[in-house]
Amino acid sequence: MARNIVIFSDGTGQRGGVLVDERRSNIYKLYRATRVAPDSCVNPADQTAFYDAGLGTLPGGIDSPAALARSLYNLASQATGMGITRNIVECYAALVRLWRPGDRIFLFGFSRGAYTMRCLGGVLKLCGVPTTGEKGAPLKRDASSALRIAKEAVAVYNYTNSRPESDRTDRQKELLGHRALLAARFRKTYNSGGSEGGDARPWFLGVFDTVASLANPVAIAMLTMIALVMVAACSVVAYWVTGEYWRWFGIITATLTGIGLGFNIASRFKVAFGLPGIRWWRTIHFASARMKMYDTELDEKVQYARHALSIDEARASFARVPWGIPGQWRGGDPAWFEQLWFAGNHSDIGGSYPEDESRLSDVALDWMLGAASAVGLKYDPTVLRLHPDALGMQHDETRGIVFRFARKKRRTLKTNAPLHSSVLDRLAAAEVDQSGLSAPYRPENLRTHDKAKGHYTVKDVPHAQ
Repeated sequence: MARNIVIFSDGTGQRGGVLVDERRSNIYKLYRATRVAPDSCVNPADQTAFYDAGLGTLPGGIDSPAALARSLYNLASQATGMGITRNIVECYAALVRLWRPGDRIFLFGFSRGAYTMRCLGGVLKLCGVPTTGEKGAPLKRDASSALRIAKEAVAVYNYTNSRPESDRTDRQKELLGHRALLAARFRKTYNSGGSEGGDARPWFLGVFDTVASLANPVAIAMLTMIALVMVAACSVVAYWVTGEYWRWFGIITATLTGIGLGFNIASRFKVAFGLPGIRWWRTIHFASARMKMYDTELDEKVQYARHALSIDEARASFARVPWGIPGQWRGGDPAWFEQLWFAGNHSDIGGSYPEDESRLSDVALDWMLGAASAVGLKYDPTVLRLHPDALGMQHDETRGIVFRFARKKRRTLKTNAPLHSSVLDRLAAAEVDQSGLSAPYRPENLRTHDKAKGHYTVKDVPHAQ
């Protein structure tokens, strides 16, 4: 009997299920409602779910000093995005273990977890999901075997960056041709698809506010400060032993810089052997640093896709990512693809604020849940009780100490950009709670919008812009 295989990838620093009264993202709320559990009505014969904590989080059960080392690694992951491949691998490995032919795949992500899910969709397009082992042997689905296969599949996807056809150079077209051959070899090895690509495409792909950049300027600043403190401390120790401080400060700094550059170069170096008709040396290249989302096109074989976007997110490092297929559209009821704008900042869309302040994120979650359940997602309504309110509290992270001095850039909306109905309700209200202050909702980027401009006057000065 076919099942739903539901994969969740949370946002940066988000890990649900640790504390009883924790701040939960929409991703973890969805996971709790859709998983099989003793207190859930979800039947394991119908559905199973997997949750992957966000980039830069500690796994459960880790103790000091391992926790300290992992914390530093996670900070580096948040700063540079270098841990995103690990998240993609973990989610694909879950599919190797759980998916069987005929099952329907649901993917959900928030923030950089949305980036992860969109990349995972790209892996599925290229590689599908294995149905046999190598040379037709039975497929091993234990955790270590699944992880090994997942690393192989994700390496195919990461061979070169996906780009819209109109933006590709001749060299990029050549490298994408190599990647297609690598993917075909993977599919043949693991019986995971034919000439048209992978055999398993997402049935539903739902994401909350995908961010364009993996680099986090605040985390970069924190990592730099920690590194300088550590170098200074080591130099002091060296001074006590040798009587020289600045010499050792320079040596240690140069060594750490060299290690970092070496790791970066090694992680980006790509070469492929055994491709038919391709000289191996033609495959040598350095992949672009994965600092932004290159794959902005939606696979036309994804059955349903939904994207909730933030109108009010103002951090430049949280810029939105375009998605879709320019010039192409497939109708249907329910719609194939919907991408709507919602009131609020990044986490007002994807969740993670205290529950009393989560009415706006409930709006986006209610919309996503309705779309997914309409096409087969199972969930326990006793586990997830939503209270969406268009007039709910709005947050502004640029007013906090962490992002106060970060670069700001207001998002741009087209004059006919599709708005969720709650946005119009919020505009019509006399005043709403915006970061603790009551004022009319008048974001500057909606001033010329076809459905919103009637609410503006010359004197309107939007709050927190």
